Amino acid sequence: MSDAYVVEVGGQTAGIVVRDSKAETFSFFAATRRFHLLEGLEFSEPYAAERAARQLVASFGVLPRVSGTAALDR
Repeated sequence: MSDAYVVEVGGQTAGIVVRDSKAETFSFFAATRRFHLLEGLEFSEPYAAERAARQLVASFGVLPRVSGTAALDR
């Protein structure tokens, strides 16, 4: 099993998850501010992080934007 995975939602990179060598969990690092709410969360497996990113998108109906940063996310 790899130590890092890219998490994508709808063809967009949400972030990466990196295996914690001690805890057997994966920490999430957001690729854009749109997924910042997941930053630093730990997941039991990479797919769990993808599900959380999809749920975040579903909760907002669209990918959330932080005011004034739209240009940074493109």
